[in-house]
Amino acid sequence: MLWNTQTDRAINQWKWTNGKVLSIARTDTGWVVVTQKEVLWTNGYSTKVETDIPDSFYKVPPPKIGDAIRDTLTYPGVIITDDCSWLRILDNWPEPLASITDAAIVGVALTNNYDSVATFDQKLVRRMKMLGVRSYF
Repeated sequence: MLWNTQTDRAINQWKWTNGKVLSIARTDTGWVVVTQKEVLWTNGYSTKVETDIPDSFYKVPPPKIGDAIRDTLTYPGVIITDDCSWLRILDNWPEPLASITDAAIVGVALTNNYDSVATFDQKLVRRMKMLGVRSYF
């Protein structure tokens, strides 16, 4: 895929990217471009790939996934809109919660001061109890 924000007034040649462009955010020194396959920075003349986005997280070590998420959150122009901070989720994943989904459930419950979480997963119930989150059942 090629991208260029102003084709009739471009400052340089079109840039090749891996995957479809999902967003472009202006920074003080250039642009952060997010595609389906990578996050890159460009000033219009040069391009630097900041991180690759894997097709899946199968067999990727959890610490490497966590680092990629943390890095992405620090990019200029990134605005997070969610019910829970990713940093709070990452505080509980991969330890003490092995599943990032479980860490998100617990993170949302803690962030929003929910009374309890409805789950039949007894392993999650035991870990939630350690973190101060009650089970509804």
